[in-house]
Amino acid sequence: MDTLILDLLDPEEARTPPMAMKDYSDEFRADAVALYESTPGTTCKSIAADLGINRATLREWVLRDRERRGIGLAAPPAGGKAPASQAAPAADADERIRQLEARVTEL
Repeated sequence: MDTLILDLLDPEEARTPPMAMKDYSDEFRADAVALYESTPGTTCKSIAADLGINRATLREWVLRDRERRGIGLAAPPAGGKAPASQAAPAADADERIRQLEARVTEL
């Protein structure tokens, strides 16, 4: 009977084990959102890739943070134009990414 069940599944799906859920600390989540929000011209995809997390996960964290702060979903993305006085230097963003990556490896 087990082979019958496996035959009904998509062959690719039957070979791929489910992804494990990861539990990130509140501090890591907040830092990841802050990094995204403070880096002009970035995307969720690029920040998530740098941190080794799923793009959709980061996007969800950003949306929840904006909702918590009362910022509507239609708010301009972090990649929008920011005044020069608010723009974070690229070296600073790279250092924050390295720090967050170190925290991920500690989990």
